[in-house]
Amino acid sequence: VDLVVTDSQVFKLVSELVPENIPLTSFSMLTANMKCDLGSLIKGAGAIDTLRDGSRILMAEACTHNSSHEDIGRVKIPRLLRKYTGKQLEFDYFVGCDFPSNLSDYDLVLHCGGCMLNSRTMKNRQLFCAEHNVPVTNYGVAIAYVNGILSRASQIFTDR
Repeated sequence: VDLVVTDSQVFKLVSELVPENIPLTSFSMLTANMKCDLGSLIKGAGAIDTLRDGSRILMAEACTHNSSHEDIGRVKIPRLLRKYTGKQLEFDYFVGCDFPSNLSDYDLVLHCGGCMLNSRTMKNRQLFCAEHNVPVTNYGVAIAYVNGILSRASQIFTDR
């Protein structure tokens, strides 16, 4: 095996199962690397450590899927971030092509993998966040970050 690509939702489990000498990443990180600036998303994940009680996080979901009781963006990631930070965090959701014109109320933008969006849209959203000084990351990068495996999960992109 030369590379393991997993769903971000099982990053931690797969990281424990796959030997350290085998590179590991996720679908959303691969997509981000193709469509936007992955380095910026990795840097944005560091903002998770600056969140405080009452911090507002914009959850940007490009697709309009039906959410379930174990939805990654509406249940799993908020639960994971609250557990990791120990803070009472607030989440707002923008779905499909919707994206707010004002980011001033947000401490972090957490974007889905963006598989339903083109590169131009993803890059524009990153640029918009940068112009408003709001850190942005994506689901896969954030999950890897809070599970302490971001270095390993991004190694295939940084070791070129």
